[in-house]
Amino acid sequence: MINRIQEIDTAISRLESFKKDPSYLHYKYAIEQNVSFLNAARTVPSYISWLFKKANKVDVSKLIELTDFPVEEWGRKMHKQLIEVQRNKHVGLGKPLVNKILSYIYSENRNLILANFGAGGMEIDKQIIFQLLEKTSEYLTVIIGIDRSSVTQEIAKENLGSLPGLRIYEVTHLNKDILEKIKKNQKGIMVILCRNDVFKLEKDFPNGYFDLIYDSLFKHHLVLSEQEKLDVVIKNISKNIFEYDGYKTWPVILPQSIMAWEHPLFLSDTILSFLRYKNKKDINISSNKVSFFNKTGHYLLEIKNG
Repeated sequence: MINRIQEIDTAISRLESFKKDPSYLHYKYAIEQNVSFLNAARTVPSYISWLFKKANKVDVSKLIELTDFPVEEWGRKMHKQLIEVQRNKHVGLGKPLVNKILSYIYSENRNLILANFGAGGMEIDKQIIFQLLEKTSEYLTVIIGIDRSSVTQEIAKENLGSLPGLRIYEVTHLNKDILEKIKKNQKGIMVILCRNDVFKLEKDFPNGYFDLIYDSLFKHHLVLSEQEKLDVVIKNISKNIFEYDGYKTWPVILPQSIMAWEHPLFLSDTILSFLRYKNKKDINISSNKVSFFNKTGHYLLEIKNG
């Protein structure tokens, strides 16, 4: 099995090769910061030094994480490791979102169309569906996993495949007409995996079509202008919105570092994600409901339209 230093060396070598590729010129700063972090993560002393001396100096507006690079191996490793963390009951990562969505579904007691933006490995959805399958319902709950990555879509299909009797449909580009045909005369739970561009969903679905759109650890991957654009799209096409992501609270760095230390690529994404998170004061929008979870350093923003 490859050890963590070999994993670091291999990743750095790949990043250095990107620097020689003209198509990655725009990401030069991000590449350099990822290399700097990985080099620091070789030893505990150098890692601590990076946290105290360099972390606050990183220009997060130019930063991207390893999962943002088109390397299939990195995507698989990171998402599978994230799934493991999300399954860890002691950590409780994602549990607030799972509980909130289940509460919403139970309270509505009707046919529902839900969508997960930047769905990744869909562990959040799996935990939701696992509990829903324990109850018999005359209603139809459609959960749509939207992610442009074919790799993460494969991981999601593998992850959800262990749920007995779950209907999973794969559609490259989903729209209202296709969705209406798929769900016609059905009940229970179904999942649709698609690779739509989330910024263009208004062309595929009418205003207020979705009952609920949610995302988990997704929005911080977008630059501010993209986040604002996505907010407009979601507000137009969904009646309810749950946004679950991280916020900057430095005490969580220690447990996160310990948890991810043996997996340096996952450690890199965990800590660089933290740097990209919003400050708490920038999240607390008075017109919406916001819950903060200090143990993990995450928040849940709830928005109801209309």
